[in-house]
Amino acid sequence: MNKCRPSPGANRREFLRDGLRLAVLGGVAAIAGKLAGRDAARSGGQVCISAGICRGCAVFEDCGLPNALSAKEVLGLAPSRRL
Repeated sequence: MNKCRPSPGANRREFLRDGLRLAVLGGVAAIAGKLAGRDAARSGGQVCISAGICRGCAVFEDCGLPNALSAKEVLGLAPSRRL
């Protein structure tokens, strides 16, 4: 009679647990990648060259970063976003 015994550590419960762990890890990585890509897409690939000090920046008028848009709105240089 041939009795097949699974090797220690190779049972269904551990297989399912490890599979679920990898699926959750993959989901977290996908969400993190999507959030990182969303922030880059929002800024249009722009990078702040003045450390967030907008008034003295050479590209202030053409800048689309959130800090610059807010500064333009406060200074009255851009139309306000009213709903």
